[in-house]
Amino acid sequence: MTQHGGLSSDRSETDFLRHLFVPVYLPAILFATGEGALIPVVPLTARSLGASIAAAGIVSGLLMIGVVIGDLPSGFVVARWGETVAMRAAAIIAIVSAIVCWHAPNLVMLAGGVLMIGIASATFNLARQAFLTTWTPPWYRARAMSLLGGTTRIGYFIGPFIASPVIALAGSHNVYWIHVVACVAVLVALQVMPDPEQVLSRNRANAESRRRGSATRHDLPTLGVNHASLPAISSTTASAASSTPAQRHRLPIFTYFPILVRLGTAAGILQLMRASRQVILPLWGVQLNISASHIALIMGIAGAVDLSLFYTSGQIMDRFGRRWAAVPVLVGISLGHLLMPFATAEWGYIAVAVFISIANGLGSGIVMTLGADLASRYAPDAMPSFLGGWRTFTDSGSAVGPLAISGMTALAGLPAAAVLIGCCGLVGAVMMQRYIPRILGNNPTSKD
Repeated sequence: MTQHGGLSSDRSETDFLRHLFVPVYLPAILFATGEGALIPVVPLTARSLGASIAAAGIVSGLLMIGVVIGDLPSGFVVARWGETVAMRAAAIIAIVSAIVCWHAPNLVMLAGGVLMIGIASATFNLARQAFLTTWTPPWYRARAMSLLGGTTRIGYFIGPFIASPVIALAGSHNVYWIHVVACVAVLVALQVMPDPEQVLSRNRANAESRRRGSATRHDLPTLGVNHASLPAISSTTASAASSTPAQRHRLPIFTYFPILVRLGTAAGILQLMRASRQVILPLWGVQLNISASHIALIMGIAGAVDLSLFYTSGQIMDRFGRRWAAVPVLVGISLGHLLMPFATAEWGYIAVAVFISIANGLGSGIVMTLGADLASRYAPDAMPSFLGGWRTFTDSGSAVGPLAISGMTALAGLPAAAVLIGCCGLVGAVMMQRYIPRILGNNPTSKD
């Protein structure tokens, strides 16, 4: 490709992704920032209400359980009323739930509020993914999804920093109001911005027009997506309305089970690995008698490394194929877990933490991208419902991860837990290697 052609391609990419910022990424950053602020405070609130350490951990885990519970109903909500209505409803539910948590006089009410925040998060996240699945052309899809994954990382990174001065000035109890303010900002953004479906449909139409007008095909990515099967530009609400009666009246997790059980299980293992690292890394630091401040600093550095790589992940997936991100990520996180028993000093602990973060960062957006690819090919008339089933599989992995670490540690010790989780990740890598080409390949005889 000529230099001029490369510059033109870069400008087209920047222009396309820039138009996604206000309708998709800005509300996502706001919502994730509020959620990221309250996550560390939930166990503190539970403890202040008389919960034991174990009970406080269970209450905190209800956030992810709420996400899993909310995935399937969220698919119905998005399909029935559209993405924007779903995002507004999720923001309102999150506002009410955060106030309930702030005002909770006992553990039962706090647990209910945390569970509802998780359900609201499931609805909001599915609506964002459905937006991008419908309105993003396949050659931009992974980059758009990796940026969406990056918004969650940004929010979770910024949230605790905003919560810190609030805790110092007003107490941890008032951190819930950060989530309230963030969700109100989401509602304002959704109200004042132009109709997102019109903005995104015009954005996609312009991108496809430029693509058709381009004389060179050098930068066509090996997406692993059947372009011919992609839906025409239309809202997901209209698409869902055209689905067959059998599809509308059956739970999507059963309708698409043969598809979801293969790659959904592999993606669920990836999410399990990601969730487990958030638990096992601090625990390993405690086992090495590293101070809490040093553990926090090391985790912060690892998080910054992870955050810095999210766009690189999208570039890899769009230019070389999904498998080139999914398999190395699982192998990398697995190796990090397998090497952990050999990290007997602080420098080794730092090296393992950074290594795992690099591997995880290079897979930002891979789970959402695979879900979008599958939905476009197998359920173009029922994308939200399909994505609800997909996210049920993947989010279940996130919910199981911390529980798996706790159970394995109790039974066999922390080093054995690290090795067992690492082996589980290698199984997931084999599944990704096996199923991504067969399910998503353009050419059945192709190796990629």
